[in-house]
Amino acid sequence: MSKVNPQRVKVITEKIIGLPTLPTVISKMIELVDNPKTSATSLAKLITTDQALTARILKIANSAYYGYSREISTVDMAIVVMGFNAVKEMGLSLSVFDVFKDLSNVKHFDVTEYWQHSIGCGVAAKMLAQHYYQAIAGEAFVSGLLHDIGKIIVNQYLHEEFVQIIDAVSEQKSTFDEAEQDILGVTHGQIGSWLVDKWRLPRLISHAIKYHHTPWEAKNSQVIIALINIADHLCHVCNVGSSGRIKLPQIDENTWNILEINGISLLPDSIDELINEFFIELDKTETITSFLYGEGE
Repeated sequence: MSKVNPQRVKVITEKIIGLPTLPTVISKMIELVDNPKTSATSLAKLITTDQALTARILKIANSAYYGYSREISTVDMAIVVMGFNAVKEMGLSLSVFDVFKDLSNVKHFDVTEYWQHSIGCGVAAKMLAQHYYQAIAGEAFVSGLLHDIGKIIVNQYLHEEFVQIIDAVSEQKSTFDEAEQDILGVTHGQIGSWLVDKWRLPRLISHAIKYHHTPWEAKNSQVIIALINIADHLCHVCNVGSSGRIKLPQIDENTWNILEINGISLLPDSIDELINEFFIELDKTETITSFLYGEGE
């Protein structure tokens, strides 16, 4: 199998047309939401410059998930009903789906199943953050949603190598990470972090993507990365979508140690208790995630 130099992968990731940047309105929206001085009016003014985004936000705000008794006809009211972070999450999620919407399946890797896994990880990560570390709840969903985005980049722009990776995994010659290292010389976590750095998303999200399988290797943001790791495990245990892995990824003892050191009372025994709550959260967000697939439009 031919090796691909990691530097070459990085150059490809940065230079492919349409990949390096998010729509301007989304980039500005993220900046506004992350600014505590931003008002609903100023955020609404930005969103309404994009007619498609405006329509989608209004439809989501009027969905059964929010259950508002009157029709929401203005973006200002949608922001009040949904909340700043939810608007940011949905705006970014819709944009990511738009960037990669034309991907085709390969044998043993179904793109729809991949997105179901990614959304599930976002939902699980936000659920865990709201329970155990509220300070990072705003970034948890996005970090979970994008944790495997590097796989999609490899599929789209290094397709031959991606097929080799999937074949090696499906034939159980190696784990996903081992196959990536052998064929690419770099992992999907590293590639995904290059992308979100280019998108200028918060460094916390970039670190979560890069180290989501090895949170103890990160110098910063270890708690959120540990929660993403556990959220990923929950999705695999519950068979929510598919990440392209054959074997269930286990939670390393180092991940549990990170949580214990930071005073978070999430233990290995907690997984069984979290499964039911996770399915409830998935059901609650089904009407929201249908918009990501285009079913709600």
